[in-house]
Amino acid sequence: MNGLKTIVIAVIALAVILSGFFLAAGPEPHIVLPGEVLWEVGPLAITSTLMAAWLTMVVLIVGTFLMTRSIQLIPSGAQNFIESIIEFLYNQIEEIAGETNARRFFPVVATFFLFILVGNWIGLTPIFKSIGITKDYGHEIFHEMQVKAEAGKAFDEDKHFLAWKMEDAGGIGLVRTGAETFKFEIHAGEDPSDAVDRYIIALAEFFTDFEPHADAAHGEGHAAPEDVAAAFEALQADPDAPKFIAAEAHGEEGDAHAGVTSHALGTTFSALDFPGQKVALVYPFFRPAFSDLNNTLALAIFAFLVIEFWGFQSLGFGYLGKFFISPFKNPILTFVGILELVSEFIRIISFAFRLFGNIFAGGVLLLILTFLAPFLVPLGIYGLELFVGLIQAIVFALLVLVFAVGAVEHHGDDHEHEDNHHGDGHAEGHQQLGAVQAH
Repeated sequence: MNGLKTIVIAVIALAVILSGFFLAAGPEPHIVLPGEVLWEVGPLAITSTLMAAWLTMVVLIVGTFLMTRSIQLIPSGAQNFIESIIEFLYNQIEEIAGETNARRFFPVVATFFLFILVGNWIGLTPIFKSIGITKDYGHEIFHEMQVKAEAGKAFDEDKHFLAWKMEDAGGIGLVRTGAETFKFEIHAGEDPSDAVDRYIIALAEFFTDFEPHADAAHGEGHAAPEDVAAAFEALQADPDAPKFIAAEAHGEEGDAHAGVTSHALGTTFSALDFPGQKVALVYPFFRPAFSDLNNTLALAIFAFLVIEFWGFQSLGFGYLGKFFISPFKNPILTFVGILELVSEFIRIISFAFRLFGNIFAGGVLLLILTFLAPFLVPLGIYGLELFVGLIQAIVFALLVLVFAVGAVEHHGDDHEHEDNHHGDGHAEGHQQLGAVQAH
């Protein structure tokens, strides 16, 4: 009976996975390192990852307000949940840093932990990477050619374009299942006239049944004139396919430099029209905040500054004593001090890249698996990412705490304690205090 049940479950799971290829297969993932720029407000670029960071702040602030708006002496419900989390965090910090330092460190360390944890976990919700503004790549590719043609220059670098076939390229878009992927490359040193010939062929292949004699659309150099002419005719014949508009037809007679001239056709095109479906991408409103190195670097810099602040606050300029040691006193410790100074700044890189690498890699893995096997298979990765999000929040907060404890300790205490052991009746008390601080 158990064997039959296992077979039935396996068959159902396999059927669900296979159905995903037909019902929920997403478009080929568009993976970029920086956050997608949604809007620009003066010098400030509003990116999808910045929006996610703001959303995380709103969730934390509003959630805390709702759970604590009617605080009672004897907590219950949501208040009890919040207080238990805060109490647990404080106890852990106090155990490592001691009571006095815990009161100083707790607000910052707990904020790091909760901000990173919530930011990582809400990044797994369906609104992330699925809805945003659409960017019209079909026109942008043609515009790139126009700019170079008007300047009379060849392309100075490779450009890679990936987009999806979409109903509309304006306003708010949603990543839909089964969207076809359009790819096009412009090569460094390529003339705009050659690029537009290849672009005509590429669009004809994508939007119509046209098949060229040679794979010129994705290669380099001159496309065969007969292929370009046939591709242009195929686009003109299909009412829903893109249409290249000649400069004369666009009302720009006598201003030939306003467009780009096709080598094969000898015609200058000044515009491109998409009467049907378009080639575009959805730039999501929200992408996990810490999948962008800018955000993790901001956290790392703040962590560095607050640790140094605590060090100077506790020890004054004596804090610099562990970095700058006279070589006449101890040459080895002088070298160690230099290494300590360098390591203070290396922490910024360590903080930033550890968090960024784990969250970005997890996001890419989820995108790829959702594209390859939409149903069931990604669920295991979602569970793993919940765990990774928690671990990364713990590691970041714990490292900040440990470095902060090291920054406020009086260096050289161990030697003083050892000397006092022979001449001071209170040596045992000093050693106990040192043990608590080390713990």
